[in-house]
Amino acid sequence: MGGAKNIFRGFLLVFMGVFSALAQPANDTFANRTAIVWPGTNVTFSGTLSNTTFETGEPFLDGISSGQTAWWTWTAPSNGIVTLSVAGTGFSPLLTVYAGTDFANLSLVASNNYLMCYENTNCGCHWHERSSTAFHVTRGQAYQFGVDSAVVTDASWKLEQFPSGEAFPAGAVRAFGPALPVLINGQMSWYVNVYVPVHTTNIIGGGEILCDFQFTPAPVNDDFENRTGISGVRTHLLASNVAADKQPGEPNHCGNIGGSSVWYSWQAPASGRVTFSTNGVPPYLPPSWYGDYSFGLIITLVENNGVGAQTMWNFYAPTCGAEIDQTPPPPPFYPLLAAYTGTNVSSLVSANALPFLQDAYPHAIEFDVVKGQTYQLAFDGNLGTTGTIPLFQALTTPSSNDQFKNRIRMRGINITATGFNAGATHEAGEPSVAGSIGKSVWWSWTAPASGPVSIDLGGSEHSFPVGVFSGSSVTHLNWIATGSGSFAFNALQGQTYDLAVNDASGLTGAIKLKLQAPVIQLPLERIRVRPDKATSGKVALLSFSASPRQIVLLLSSNDGSTWKNIRMALARQTTVDFLVRAVPTSSGPFYRAIVVDYQ
Repeated sequence: MGGAKNIFRGFLLVFMGVFSALAQPANDTFANRTAIVWPGTNVTFSGTLSNTTFETGEPFLDGISSGQTAWWTWTAPSNGIVTLSVAGTGFSPLLTVYAGTDFANLSLVASNNYLMCYENTNCGCHWHERSSTAFHVTRGQAYQFGVDSAVVTDASWKLEQFPSGEAFPAGAVRAFGPALPVLINGQMSWYVNVYVPVHTTNIIGGGEILCDFQFTPAPVNDDFENRTGISGVRTHLLASNVAADKQPGEPNHCGNIGGSSVWYSWQAPASGRVTFSTNGVPPYLPPSWYGDYSFGLIITLVENNGVGAQTMWNFYAPTCGAEIDQTPPPPPFYPLLAAYTGTNVSSLVSANALPFLQDAYPHAIEFDVVKGQTYQLAFDGNLGTTGTIPLFQALTTPSSNDQFKNRIRMRGINITATGFNAGATHEAGEPSVAGSIGKSVWWSWTAPASGPVSIDLGGSEHSFPVGVFSGSSVTHLNWIATGSGSFAFNALQGQTYDLAVNDASGLTGAIKLKLQAPVIQLPLERIRVRPDKATSGKVALLSFSASPRQIVLLLSSNDGSTWKNIRMALARQTTVDFLVRAVPTSSGPFYRAIVVDYQ
């Protein structure tokens, strides 16, 4: 097959030599290529391939090029993207783009040639020419545009039925149909209708061509040296990497080769945690806690429905089928965001940005910053894809309970604390909790009674590890327990516990911590009923066994099922007393006292 191409190519050279005396376009030769001047708008240029010739050393796509080439040249005034559209009168021109200034040093940049194959592999493949092609260009680089007349393009294949009674040709395929006897290699065989792929090709083109040249300059912040400065604690801007390129020495952002990056520069006005996202991250609410004495059980039922599989068999006669473009589909666009320190694109240091990992923020990173430090922010596209997107930058400074000495005291037996550890710091001497790099915020709680205590972080943005300690300073803490997500520990009455909610392997965010202590119902020691002078009725003094400094809540019920809070009292001795005006009887009202806090 290669020999046939070379014979054809030699014939073509002789053929063109015979008619070289005919008028040729001025840009038939590479040395006389026509210069394209870009005036700031799209350019249309035309020409002809009639009587063009093939030069020695001219780039040649074997089996595709005809050698009838006309040449244009253009030097990119800046980085950007060029889109070239080409049409021929009665034929599809082959367009090739090269970088370089002479035949010996040309490198292929782009082509409108692409391969199509039929679904039925016996029908083979053939070439097509797209009407347009797009490619990145680099400032100051000279590009050479060659427009050729392709040889085997826009070809067609079809399956023709092979006459019965003859031997099978190579590449024959069987179709479904009535079985017929046939003698093959001296043996009687049965076969169904036999088809053979037949290939037809177009005639070498020539004639007039029309080209449309579109140039989209790169954004001003395409190069690292021209990065756009941003400032402030929360910034919103519209960013585009359309027509942007990748510089030599530029790192792969997020481990992706990218190829279309733009740059921003930002100096941290304060230390903390920064998010860089395609949608705005709302400010975190300040830390808080609240407690109540109601308890509930949530039962979640999960129903699994089996999905059956059905296999269907379809049989088709062997036609060539649809054409399949062999060019891989373009990759999906999604932004790549990265953060660095440094002042040179080839020696940048990662700012250790991590993915935000929240469903509502699929394209977001977060990283720690130090006041006064300048950070370089990159926006690139997956595998060089481009788009125009909103970008949000937000700085979160440490929470008020970042330091151990500023821990927030919680009270009660059923508590919910909220806050955030974004921007949190690791204090000198602070214990390190497994699964964390030490960015913690602090709460404290004193156990009103002994018993198992559960910790649950289920409502937080991540499964943050929690350390439970006892002690009076951050450098003299005793380990009590540690866990993440949810866990439990045994508390001792009157002991104060310090809870550090840490980052999850560097990830930070909103915290929702639930603490639930056991419900301890105190025994009723005695009831003293006495006259009430104010109402001429009776009142009762209820005495419950307790421990000093326990805070006790009295509840009442008329049916023994629905309870309501009455009042709290501090146990100063071994009992705590409550005066009630509704005297308890065997039919109600009923009273009980539970321990809810510790002074």
